[in-house]
Amino acid sequence: MGKLYKRDGRWGIDFRDARGQRVRKVVAADKSVAQTILADAMKAVEKMKAGVLMADPREGRKPIDGQIDAYLAELKRLGRDDMYRYTIRKHLEGAAESQGWSRLTDCTPQSISARLKQLADANLAAKTQNAHRADLNAFFAWCVRTGRLEANPCAAVPKSAVKADKKRRALSPSEIRDLLETAPPERAICYRFLALTGLRRSEAAQIQWAHLHLDGVNAHIELPPTITKSGHAEAVPLVPELAAALRDHRDDASDRDPVFAEIPSMPEFRDDLADAGIEEVDARGRKVVLHSLRHSLATMLAASGVPMPVAQRIMRHRDIKLTAEVYQDEAMLPLHAAMQALPSLSSPAVAHGPKAASGA
Repeated sequence: MGKLYKRDGRWGIDFRDARGQRVRKVVAADKSVAQTILADAMKAVEKMKAGVLMADPREGRKPIDGQIDAYLAELKRLGRDDMYRYTIRKHLEGAAESQGWSRLTDCTPQSISARLKQLADANLAAKTQNAHRADLNAFFAWCVRTGRLEANPCAAVPKSAVKADKKRRALSPSEIRDLLETAPPERAICYRFLALTGLRRSEAAQIQWAHLHLDGVNAHIELPPTITKSGHAEAVPLVPELAAALRDHRDDASDRDPVFAEIPSMPEFRDDLADAGIEEVDARGRKVVLHSLRHSLATMLAASGVPMPVAQRIMRHRDIKLTAEVYQDEAMLPLHAAMQALPSLSSPAVAHGPKAASGA
């Protein structure tokens, strides 16, 4: 049984919850209000013991900020990195702010659908919308597992089924050669670097000469966690052609100098594409942007027969589907030649003509 107590002119409640843990706290200045709160708490305890309720109703009324903090603390305990947790926080707090969620009980399927519609109206890709939904779903599922919510409100909200065409295309090796030949030298070395490392623009802008190891058999780049999208230290191998070009490019720069004084702007890139005779937009409406050079690397790896798991490591993708379905330009893969390499399914008689009739 629960009971009331008085402390410093205010009333408190004292009872044991469904797990047998003692709950003792001051709740109101008015005794009748405290009695009502205690009665509601005791009803919830009995329902949870009977299996009618799986979650403590009091948890759902707590501020959602604290629930998000607790979830992120659990992710940290499970070994999730800083960048992952940062992205989760942005997604959860963005949804809470846009929909006015102040506590878990405010989170409804309707409000989650409204949040996803906001993202769609902002022209975010279906893949991005689904990433936000997945993060919300994981959070609410954790709330259910830990007795904070009775049911997951995201479970009733379907994923976006919109499949958009690719908006970017890769450059072919011949187009990259033309670009390198016609672009100014200070930009050409940057284009060569991006096409042969797959680094993102933001990563390339922060690379210092100290990060490059150009001598020896296995030339490579050491990317510190502060630079990478994943928040992890990563290594990128360098082909001899690029290592030699970078040695020539260094001149007398110190270890702490940036490798590139600046990354070409999009207007500069457009000018260089035009000088190389490369169309910025193809017949399918796909654009060539600076990030296309990263797509080019993934496509060249596939066309060269590099196994998909190896290509995934080089591209530094967490999901191999991203390497295969997003970054590889299927129009440039040797699909026809691959089909020609298949064995014939026709019998020798069909393939080479009927055997000559035996003599009489």
